[in-house]
Amino acid sequence: MLKRVEARQVRTGMFVEAIEGAWHDPFLSKRRFLLRREIDAQKLRKNGMTGVIINTSRGLDIDGLPGGNIEIDTKAARETIQKSMQVLESIFGRLQHGDGISVDQVAPVISSVSKSIDQSPTVFLSVTRLKSKDEATFLHSISVSALMILFSRHLGLDETTVQMLGTAGLLHDVGKLEIPLEILNKEGPLDEDEIKMIRDHPEKGYAILSRQEGISEIVLDVCLNHHERIDGKGYPRKLSEAQVSLHARIAAICDVYDAITSVRPYRAPWSASQALKWMLGNEGHFDRRLLKKFALCLSVAAVT
Repeated sequence: MLKRVEARQVRTGMFVEAIEGAWHDPFLSKRRFLLRREIDAQKLRKNGMTGVIINTSRGLDIDGLPGGNIEIDTKAARETIQKSMQVLESIFGRLQHGDGISVDQVAPVISSVSKSIDQSPTVFLSVTRLKSKDEATFLHSISVSALMILFSRHLGLDETTVQMLGTAGLLHDVGKLEIPLEILNKEGPLDEDEIKMIRDHPEKGYAILSRQEGISEIVLDVCLNHHERIDGKGYPRKLSEAQVSLHARIAAICDVYDAITSVRPYRAPWSASQALKWMLGNEGHFDRRLLKKFALCLSVAAVT
């Protein structure tokens, strides 16, 4: 099982999946390794990093004991995610080259993600948090899809709507296909032109999906409006609170939550509690009543 621990809790015998934030030690910069030497454990404890992602199915837990026989769950989640990324990469590739796609092509991914998130949400979401630069776009889409399925079921929406929201999560950032990778992956601050280019992606995505057959209004709505805000300061259209649909509000919460809780090579992620505290304090951005229900949803699912 993937688990986040504080840097001070690291000990030899743990299997390290990822280190939060930038880290330049030639040995410890490896993405995945068994921590064998006390001197290396000391480096991790004293370097000021915020946390470490460990795999208790391949090493010790914080109590010094193996984490239990849950490697099968982790392996199944990884396989689902890998296959989903391959399908999604193919779909995005077709769109990028001007070819058409159908909902039927997306359906197997939604089915697999839906099953995995239903069986073991903690394991599935933990695996999707580990985003390398090359995997970020696809893993983010898969994670947002999973979160939207999880949350919409918690809200008691009908299963047809749940599946449509899962599809919307998978395709919500398709407009980023038209943004150069050097801008998407830029580690420093963006200039005004780059910010404008990023903020154009909902409309670009909407235009791409509008040309496809069988794409539902829910998917189009989420694609266009997932960056709108309750206070009318969102983009691209600065919609008022009454104009932002429930589906777009759900997407806005899931999109930002995944972005700030994900492990990236150049930035430390936030824990679930840190992320939700910040989101609740960000007045005017999210539907607060819905956000509180999202926090309860994560609590029920035991997502940390």
